[in-house]
Amino acid sequence: MKFTRLLTHAVSVLALSGSLSTVAHAARCSDDLAGERPDRQASLKPGAKPAGKVEPEVPLDPMTQLQVIAREAGNRSAYLGAARLLSEAAAYDLAETKGERWPVVAISGNVLSSTTQVDAANPSRTKQASLSLNVSAPLYDGGRLKQMLRYREELLGASKFGAAVTQEQVVLEAISAALERSRYKLQAQVYQQYMRKMGCLVEALESIVAEDKGRASELVQVRKTQAQTELQRDQALAQSRQSEFKLRKLVGDLPVQGEGITLPLSTVPEIGEINRQIEFGNDAQQLRVQADAMDSYARSIVAGQRPQLNWSLGKSESRQGGTPISSWQAGVTVSYSLFNGFSDEAASQAAVKRAQAARSQLTELLNSKYARTSEVYDVATSAFERAKRYVDVLRDSERVRNFTFQQWSQIGKRSLFDVMSAESDHFNLRIAYVNALYDGYQASAQLRSMGSGLTAWLMPDQR
Repeated sequence: MKFTRLLTHAVSVLALSGSLSTVAHAARCSDDLAGERPDRQASLKPGAKPAGKVEPEVPLDPMTQLQVIAREAGNRSAYLGAARLLSEAAAYDLAETKGERWPVVAISGNVLSSTTQVDAANPSRTKQASLSLNVSAPLYDGGRLKQMLRYREELLGASKFGAAVTQEQVVLEAISAALERSRYKLQAQVYQQYMRKMGCLVEALESIVAEDKGRASELVQVRKTQAQTELQRDQALAQSRQSEFKLRKLVGDLPVQGEGITLPLSTVPEIGEINRQIEFGNDAQQLRVQADAMDSYARSIVAGQRPQLNWSLGKSESRQGGTPISSWQAGVTVSYSLFNGFSDEAASQAAVKRAQAARSQLTELLNSKYARTSEVYDVATSAFERAKRYVDVLRDSERVRNFTFQQWSQIGKRSLFDVMSAESDHFNLRIAYVNALYDGYQASAQLRSMGSGLTAWLMPDQR
């Protein structure tokens, strides 16, 4: 066992240095007794567990966990619920416009009683009843109704795309919160391991200082580092709790461990494929359909300026006194506006300008997303590349800290400050490794969201 070898060597050094107490207490803080394996960094790669085995096992596979988070976030979001209600309202607007194609059937009736009297003599009373049935429908409207139907259909499509955009935002927010919670949990565990190492050195130095008062400054230094590490751990725990609160607001109390969702996100999608998907993304489609809707509305206004023809058919039955009266009416009505203060032209031009504005927004959206895609892709690939390089650096750092500790505890060639510097460098590298991995996971999720979307990736049945 490593500890036995260290202690045997320490005993041999004692004969020369006379410092058995220092060696024995310091050897207690070797990696074996601190619960860490010196070779734990050798197999690390993006998507693997960071140093110190900090990721717990989870009952659900990673992809299923992502799907559960996405589904529950969508079910609980009031914003998404409102967007879906607006889509349903647009469907009813379309149904209302479709109803204009059908004839309008109206029935009316009345019963009247009248009394006529001249010079207060011989009043005459008359009773009258009537019932009328009228049917009317458009005969020719210059294409106004056709364009209005297209306008309503396109608005319905835009509202559906809008709901999909809202859902994508909700899903990305929930997954990002889960990743941040996992990031800070892992950071807290790394700091906890660092505290444990410093705590072990504190115990060893307390015994040493009891015999050698001249080394009290070393004890003060280690205690200070331990307190600083405790503060860093508490800060990471606080950030983890804040992410937990945010995640709970989005998905409720789900039995999902955030640490288990990283594996599917460790693969960065191809930037070319993402750029192809951007052209047909929900946000781009929403603007495109909104522009088409405004064009249709403008055409419906122009069509409404043409002559409007309607046919009508009516039948009425009445009885006045004891005499029945029956009549039929059939005909065509024509209406045409000669002058309306140019209001129709202004309304048409306003719709055209809104269509142009939507297409300008679409162009800007696509340009921004293409540029943003390159940026996020670079963040993702660079982060994972850094994580791979950190593995090699951590392996060397592991050797340095072990050699430094051995030289300090066995033969006194290094000072305690050298030991603490090596430990600090090593644990800071472990934090940097965790951050690099999770920067890559976050960027990978954002990249998928910018393309066809996380919703389409996780829940293709809801597309």
